[in-house]
Amino acid sequence: MASPTTPPVHGGDRRPVPAWLLSGLGTLEDIVYLGVSLVLVGVAVAALYETTRTLVTSNQAFAEAVTTAVNGVLFVVIVLEIFRTLLAHLEGGGFQLRPFLIIGIISVVRHILLVGAVASATGSTGFDHAQIELGVNAGVALVLVIALVLLHRSGATSDMDPSDVEPHD
Repeated sequence: MASPTTPPVHGGDRRPVPAWLLSGLGTLEDIVYLGVSLVLVGVAVAALYETTRTLVTSNQAFAEAVTTAVNGVLFVVIVLEIFRTLLAHLEGGGFQLRPFLIIGIISVVRHILLVGAVASATGSTGFDHAQIELGVNAGVALVLVIALVLLHRSGATSDMDPSDVEPHD
């Protein structure tokens, strides 16, 4: 968001934006983010409850029930990572890249578990679409992990300010 002292540029001409308007829009944005955050917490609690209930009352084979439960718990972790990212934004830290990389890694792992569970349930023994999908997902996971390592080594803490980069030894 532009500061009241720096007017935004619109189509080549510079018009100052009133500070009260910027402040009001900033407050409205925070209220919307707060609402989204509350919805995410509700979704996480509901998903965790449903995952636990399904695990306890399931008539599935043990391996299938555990795979389903792990998938549900990983979904809750993804939702909480998104919530944590929004919370960091509300605290003034800007949007973070690291949580989105973690979300991507968890999502790929969830998909690998799902494809593996479906492949084992169908008893597929030949080389088919599932193996290609597993290979692609493993490649995506590797790329995301490498990006996470590179981000960690760079010392960047957010996308807000280049001065947030801390030198490392």
